Amino acid sequence: MHGDNKKNWWKSALPNCQPQTRVLTAGYDPDLSEMSAKVPIFPTSTFLFRTAEDGERFFYLQNNPDKRTPGDDLGLIYSRMNNPNMEIVEDKMLTQELGAEAAAVLPSGMSAISTMCLALLKPGDYIIYSAPVYGGTEHFFHDILSKFGIHAIPVYGPDPAEYKAAIDAHKDNVAMVFIETPANPTMAQTDIEAIVQLAKKYKGANGKVLVVSDNTFLGPVFQHPFQLGVDLVVYSATKFLGGHSDLIGGFVLGGKDLLTKVKSFRSVVGATTDPFCCWLISRSLETVELRMRKCAENAMQIAEFLVGHPNVTKVIYPGLLKENDPQCAIFKKQCSGPGSLISFYVKGGKKEAFEVLNHVKICRLAVSLGGTETLIEHPRRHTHASVPEEMCQKVGLTDSMIRISIGLEAPIDLIEDLNQALNRI
Repeated sequence: MHGDNKKNWWKSALPNCQPQTRVLTAGYDPDLSEMSAKVPIFPTSTFLFRTAEDGERFFYLQNNPDKRTPGDDLGLIYSRMNNPNMEIVEDKMLTQELGAEAAAVLPSGMSAISTMCLALLKPGDYIIYSAPVYGGTEHFFHDILSKFGIHAIPVYGPDPAEYKAAIDAHKDNVAMVFIETPANPTMAQTDIEAIVQLAKKYKGANGKVLVVSDNTFLGPVFQHPFQLGVDLVVYSATKFLGGHSDLIGGFVLGGKDLLTKVKSFRSVVGATTDPFCCWLISRSLETVELRMRKCAENAMQIAEFLVGHPNVTKVIYPGLLKENDPQCAIFKKQCSGPGSLISFYVKGGKKEAFEVLNHVKICRLAVSLGGTETLIEHPRRHTHASVPEEMCQKVGLTDSMIRISIGLEAPIDLIEDLNQALNRI
């Protein structure tokens, strides 16, 4: 029906194209979907086998991933295990996170982190992690992993020597180093390459200390951890990847062997992302670079305004880092842009911060980030409410801090809105 000279034209040009071009067609074969120009949604719970022998082979390969060989047709069995929309969005994500061999889509960012950890760690293992991290991650590390006999040790500050000391203290039992950079909400930068080089010096609990980077804040546009040597990257796809505050999702990316373990665990525990959500993420990945660059452009203007406001005592934004700040060297080394997350401190404490939050009109008072709209929140009492007070004090997470995720609104309107709210202090 389709001329041979045109068949698969969308595939032949992909290898030499830029990520922004590849993401538009990667993972999707129109021949399998009546030549639909866009990815369809496959809302089915189960898939037909052409023969009983096919079903037997598919189940064998599903249950014995170590027996798979390149070129095996894994087939489709049941949507808890896999679905065309899952496969498509994973292939599209691989065009964005340069250096990854495989990707697994999960129902949320926390599902991505928890599935990865439980698939790859065992009782007695230690995970060393940068502090602070997202409040949900902190809760999972200390209150959930501990129930499985897995220990989490925080490291305060970016100094690799502190990571070395933490690993040395539990040398033979350390299985993973988890870094969230920039940190949520302090925007602290961790030198990814330095941590990777440090981890290589240890065999750890499982023959290798894995380095994992949460790339939610700057990826996939402004930071590429695989190019710096990490083993795994995790995302909350709810944020910039989804980008419209209308879905919940996550990703784990890495080498094929590690991702085979993650995907097998995902199937068993049912951490499956529904077809519609996968379709939404596929749609959003087509514009992620445009959105992130525009939001970052807007954020720079907002950050500069906040620096000059008399009721703001401190502004933390990568785009404002000075040459004499050690954080600037790390930023320049591993980031190509500052992103669109800003944290700032107001004069006073919770009362004054809440006064600002309760009187913004264009900025929207809500948690999350990375959407088309500007979202503003109070980390200490909202996203990081479960973080112990001692840890909050160590990292500067105080009641006077406000976090804002800049969206696509006109910067002049956001500035006027923030100005009138800040003037109420």
